[in-house]
Amino acid sequence: MRDRQPTGRVLAVLAATASLTVMAGAGSSANASSEAAAEIPCAKYLQKKHTYRTDPAGPSWQTYKTDKLGRPAHASIRVGAVDRDPKPGACETTVGEWGRPGHVGARMIPAGVKGAGHRANVVPVTKSADRILKAVESKTLQCNASYKIVNLGVAAHYKKNDNGVVPSGFSLLLEVKNRAIEFGRNSFLAFDNKEYTKAGERRLLDSLADQVKAMSC
Repeated sequence: MRDRQPTGRVLAVLAATASLTVMAGAGSSANASSEAAAEIPCAKYLQKKHTYRTDPAGPSWQTYKTDKLGRPAHASIRVGAVDRDPKPGACETTVGEWGRPGHVGARMIPAGVKGAGHRANVVPVTKSADRILKAVESKTLQCNASYKIVNLGVAAHYKKNDNGVVPSGFSLLLEVKNRAIEFGRNSFLAFDNKEYTKAGERRLLDSLADQVKAMSC
Protein backbone atom coordinates (compact mmCIF):
# COMPACT_ATOMS: atom_id res chain seq x y z
CA MET A 1 0.00 0.00 0.00
CA ARG A 2 1.27 3.44 -0.85
CA ASP A 3 2.27 5.51 2.17
CA ARG A 4 -0.04 8.49 2.68
CA GLN A 5 1.59 11.89 3.14
CA PRO A 6 -0.07 14.41 5.46
CA THR A 7 -0.22 18.02 4.48
CA GLY A 8 0.08 21.13 6.63
CA ARG A 9 1.65 24.56 6.98
CA VAL A 10 5.06 24.63 8.60
CA LEU A 11 5.57 27.54 10.96
CA ALA A 12 7.99 30.17 9.67
CA VAL A 13 11.09 30.28 11.80
CA LEU A 14 11.08 32.97 14.47
CA ALA A 15 13.44 33.99 17.25
CA ALA A 16 15.10 32.22 20.19
CA THR A 17 17.58 31.21 23.00
CA ALA A 18 17.82 30.64 26.76
CA SER A 19 14.71 31.47 28.84
CA LEU A 20 11.25 31.00 27.38
CA THR A 21 8.74 33.77 26.99
CA VAL A 22 5.14 32.67 26.97
CA MET A 23 3.30 34.77 24.42
CA ALA A 24 -0.48 34.98 24.26
CA GLY A 25 -2.09 32.98 21.47
CA ALA A 26 -4.18 34.29 18.62
CA GLY A 27 -6.90 36.61 19.83
CA SER A 28 -5.27 36.99 23.27
CA SER A 29 -3.57 39.94 24.88
CA ALA A 30 0.06 40.71 24.09
CA ASN A 31 1.19 40.41 27.71
CA ALA A 32 4.13 38.06 28.22
CA SER A 33 6.02 36.53 31.13
CA SER A 34 9.29 34.58 31.30
CA GLU A 35 9.61 30.93 32.28
CA ALA A 36 12.59 28.58 32.41
CA ALA A 37 12.19 25.53 30.16
CA ALA A 38 12.04 23.24 33.19
CA GLU A 39 9.06 25.18 34.52
CA ILE A 40 6.84 24.36 31.54
CA PRO A 41 4.77 21.40 32.82
CA CYS A 42 5.10 17.98 31.22
CA ALA A 43 1.33 17.75 30.85
CA LYS A 44 -0.76 16.13 28.14
CA TYR A 45 -2.31 19.50 27.30
CA LEU A 46 -0.63 22.89 27.64
CA GLN A 47 -2.20 26.30 27.31
CA LYS A 48 -4.36 26.48 24.19
CA LYS A 49 -3.13 28.33 21.10
CA HIS A 50 -0.03 29.61 22.86
CA THR A 51 3.44 30.39 21.63
CA TYR A 52 6.46 29.50 23.72
CA ARG A 53 9.31 31.60 22.41
CA THR A 54 12.92 31.88 23.50
CA ASP A 55 14.45 35.31 23.88
CA PRO A 56 16.36 36.37 20.70
CA ALA A 57 19.62 37.06 22.51
CA GLY A 58 21.62 33.96 21.64
CA PRO A 59 22.64 31.80 18.69
CA SER A 60 19.59 29.51 18.51
CA TRP A 61 16.16 31.09 18.06
CA GLN A 62 13.25 28.82 18.97
CA THR A 63 9.46 29.05 18.72
CA TYR A 64 6.95 26.43 19.86
CA LYS A 65 3.18 26.63 19.27
CA THR A 66 0.26 24.65 20.65
CA ASP A 67 -3.06 23.98 18.91
CA LYS A 68 -6.62 24.67 20.06
CA LEU A 69 -6.43 21.73 22.50
CA GLY A 70 -3.02 22.65 23.90
CA ARG A 71 -1.04 19.99 22.02
CA PRO A 72 2.35 20.68 20.37
CA ALA A 73 1.58 21.85 16.83
CA HIS A 74 4.58 23.74 15.40
CA ALA A 75 8.22 23.92 16.39
CA SER A 76 10.89 25.97 14.67
CA ILE A 77 14.46 26.99 15.26
CA ARG A 78 17.18 29.05 13.67
CA VAL A 79 20.19 26.87 14.35
CA GLY A 80 23.28 28.61 15.61
CA ALA A 81 24.54 26.21 18.26
CA VAL A 82 24.71 22.43 18.55
CA ASP A 83 24.90 19.86 21.32
CA ARG A 84 26.72 16.83 20.02
CA ASP A 85 26.02 14.72 23.13
CA PRO A 86 22.40 15.51 24.00
CA LYS A 87 20.89 13.82 27.05
CA PRO A 88 17.22 12.70 27.05
CA GLY A 89 15.00 14.81 29.27
CA ALA A 90 12.59 13.52 31.90
CA CYS A 91 9.64 14.76 29.85
CA GLU A 92 10.52 12.48 26.94
CA THR A 93 10.07 9.37 29.08
CA THR A 94 6.73 10.64 30.40
CA VAL A 95 5.39 11.57 26.96
CA GLY A 96 6.49 8.24 25.48
CA GLU A 97 4.23 6.43 27.94
CA TRP A 98 1.19 8.26 26.50
CA GLY A 99 1.59 6.55 23.14
CA ARG A 100 0.60 3.05 22.15
CA PRO A 101 3.05 0.16 22.71
CA GLY A 102 6.21 0.78 20.73
CA HIS A 103 6.02 4.58 21.02
CA VAL A 104 8.73 6.77 22.55
CA GLY A 105 8.87 10.42 23.51
CA ALA A 106 10.80 12.48 20.96
CA ARG A 107 11.61 16.14 20.34
CA MET A 108 10.28 17.58 17.10
CA ILE A 109 13.27 19.94 17.00
CA PRO A 110 16.04 17.51 18.01
CA ALA A 111 18.22 18.00 21.09
CA GLY A 112 21.37 17.93 18.96
CA VAL A 113 20.43 21.28 17.43
CA LYS A 114 19.29 22.70 20.78
CA GLY A 115 15.63 21.72 20.54
CA ALA A 116 14.08 22.19 23.98
CA GLY A 117 13.13 19.23 26.16
CA HIS A 118 9.85 20.72 27.41
CA ARG A 119 6.38 19.44 26.50
CA ALA A 120 5.77 22.04 23.77
CA ASN A 121 8.46 20.26 21.73
CA VAL A 122 7.98 16.64 22.86
CA VAL A 123 5.44 14.20 21.37
CA PRO A 124 4.85 10.41 21.30
CA VAL A 125 6.26 8.85 18.13
CA THR A 126 6.79 5.41 16.66
CA LYS A 127 10.33 4.09 16.45
CA SER A 128 10.27 4.62 12.67
CA ALA A 129 9.29 8.29 13.10
CA ASP A 130 11.96 8.67 15.78
CA ARG A 131 14.62 7.42 13.38
CA ILE A 132 13.41 9.83 10.69
CA LEU A 133 13.59 12.76 13.13
CA LYS A 134 17.12 11.67 14.09
CA ALA A 135 18.04 11.70 10.39
CA VAL A 136 16.67 15.25 10.17
CA GLU A 137 18.95 16.16 13.08
CA SER A 138 21.96 14.67 11.28
CA LYS A 139 21.18 16.52 8.05
CA THR A 140 20.59 19.80 9.90
CA LEU A 141 24.01 19.47 11.56
CA GLN A 142 25.52 18.74 8.14
CA CYS A 143 23.99 21.88 6.63
CA ASN A 144 24.85 23.96 9.68
CA ALA A 145 28.51 22.97 9.35
CA SER A 146 28.53 24.18 5.75
CA TYR A 147 26.57 27.42 5.93
CA LYS A 148 26.25 28.27 9.65
CA ILE A 149 22.64 29.50 9.39
CA VAL A 150 19.89 26.89 9.12
CA ASN A 151 16.16 27.26 9.66
CA LEU A 152 14.33 24.09 10.71
CA GLY A 153 10.56 23.91 11.14
CA VAL A 154 8.47 20.88 12.13
CA ALA A 155 4.67 20.69 12.21
CA ALA A 156 2.75 17.98 14.07
CA HIS A 157 -0.56 16.93 12.51
CA TYR A 158 -3.48 15.29 14.34
CA LYS A 159 -6.44 13.44 12.88
CA LYS A 160 -9.67 15.40 12.63
CA ASN A 161 -11.92 15.00 15.69
CA ASP A 162 -9.13 13.18 17.56
CA ASN A 163 -8.49 14.67 20.99
CA GLY A 164 -5.53 12.39 21.68
CA VAL A 165 -1.92 13.48 22.06
CA VAL A 166 -0.31 11.19 19.47
CA PRO A 167 0.29 13.05 16.16
CA SER A 168 -0.83 11.29 12.99
CA GLY A 169 2.15 12.66 11.10
CA PHE A 170 4.70 15.41 10.63
CA SER A 171 5.91 17.79 7.96
CA LEU A 172 9.18 19.66 8.00
CA LEU A 173 11.03 22.47 6.34
CA LEU A 174 14.81 22.74 6.19
CA GLU A 175 16.16 26.01 4.84
CA VAL A 176 19.81 26.87 4.32
CA LYS A 177 21.21 30.39 4.17
CA ASN A 178 24.75 31.63 3.72
CA ARG A 179 24.61 34.82 5.74
CA ALA A 180 23.28 37.50 3.33
CA ILE A 181 22.76 35.02 0.49
CA GLU A 182 19.59 32.95 0.48
CA PHE A 183 19.85 29.97 -1.82
CA GLY A 184 16.09 29.62 -2.08
CA ARG A 185 16.13 25.83 -1.93
CA ASN A 186 13.83 24.34 0.71
CA SER A 187 13.81 20.69 1.68
CA PHE A 188 10.24 19.72 2.50
CA LEU A 189 9.30 16.27 3.71
CA ALA A 190 6.12 14.82 5.17
CA PHE A 191 5.72 11.46 6.89
CA ASP A 192 3.18 9.53 8.94
CA ASN A 193 3.70 8.72 12.61
CA LYS A 194 3.59 4.97 12.10
CA GLU A 195 5.88 1.97 11.82
CA TYR A 196 7.11 1.84 8.24
CA THR A 197 8.38 -1.18 6.42
CA LYS A 198 12.14 -1.14 5.99
CA ALA A 199 11.64 -0.23 2.33
CA GLY A 200 9.17 2.57 3.14
CA GLU A 201 11.44 4.07 5.78
CA ARG A 202 14.41 3.87 3.42
CA ARG A 203 12.46 5.74 0.71
CA LEU A 204 11.80 8.62 3.13
CA LEU A 205 15.40 8.74 4.32
CA ASP A 206 16.66 8.63 0.73
CA SER A 207 14.28 11.47 -0.20
CA LEU A 208 15.60 13.57 2.67
CA ALA A 209 19.20 12.83 1.68
CA ASP A 210 18.51 13.71 -1.96
CA GLN A 211 16.90 17.04 -1.06
CA VAL A 212 19.77 17.97 1.27
CA LYS A 213 22.26 17.06 -1.44
CA ALA A 214 20.40 19.36 -3.86
CA MET A 215 20.92 22.15 -1.30
CA SER A 216 24.70 21.58 -1.63
CA CYS A 217 25.26 20.93 2.05
